Amino acid sequence: MLAGPRPPVPPDLAARALARGRRFLAHRRLLRRVGWLLAVLALAALAWLAVSRPWLPPPAHTTPPAEGW
Repeated sequence: MLAGPRPPVPPDLAARALARGRRFLAHRRLLRRVGWLLAVLALAALAWLAVSRPWLPPPAHTTPPAEGW
């Protein structure tokens, strides 16, 4: 099998492989940055929820009348 004729290799094979590798790394870098951005946004949302507690009713601005003392 190795003694037989070898198939021809395109002359621009190395350049195409290099371009494909660069695209792959650029996509991976973009996905990593988007993942970190989503993680930071989720952490900020959790911090906001912990501080503001929007599920509680707002405090009353007036005190109830003190009758029956």
